[in-house]
Amino acid sequence: MKEEKAQRRKGTEAQRHRGTKKLCVYLTVGLSFIIYSLLPVAAISAESVDDTVNRIEKKYGEIHDMQGAFTQTSYLKDLERTEKYSGSFSIKKPSMFRWKYALPRNEEVIISGTEIWIYKASEKQALKSKFNKSAYSQLPIAMLESLEKMKADYEIKTAGESVLELVPKGEMGFVKKIQLEIASSEFPIKTLTIFDMYGNTIILKLKDVKINPGLDDSLFVFKIPQGVEVHDFSQ
Repeated sequence: MKEEKAQRRKGTEAQRHRGTKKLCVYLTVGLSFIIYSLLPVAAISAESVDDTVNRIEKKYGEIHDMQGAFTQTSYLKDLERTEKYSGSFSIKKPSMFRWKYALPRNEEVIISGTEIWIYKASEKQALKSKFNKSAYSQLPIAMLESLEKMKADYEIKTAGESVLELVPKGEMGFVKKIQLEIASSEFPIKTLTIFDMYGNTIILKLKDVKINPGLDDSLFVFKIPQGVEVHDFSQ
């Protein structure tokens, strides 16, 4: 009799323990949901799209030149391949760009106005061509120039917390849409993602951006290294 009572008591305690454990799980999940709901949301949720765009355009208007580092992840749909690169960039208004891909790609791109040079150091080749908006989808860093007049060039909406989605109003090469991840740092853009009409995607992450370091124009003049073969497609 005593043994039966003891077993019933153990069974009751076990059920109570399981019930307490379930309650703790429910409380933890519920508390997590409440805490998440009360956390401060990203800037775009706290202000209108227009306010966010105005803030970015205003910031861009104060930038004369900038330098930084980047990582680039390119997904090529037809090849079903993902490529990753890293490097550094320099930009100066108006329309001057220079960025360098680190090894193993080891290429450099220099844009000054409507002239573009692509220098392939490992192949000892330099390609010269004309630059315009149709090349944006292949040259993602150059997209940064188009963000100073976002409202004029794009239809804009939110695409998640801290993310703006930009659809070109006119033809912009093969660019279908762009997504910007907004940063809270001095430079307003953290990530730039380009989607083209063929299903390819380029993700560009910016870091260590220095604003208005006072870059000289000579940085954006390509000097042909000795022994490099030049192919001119600008004619």
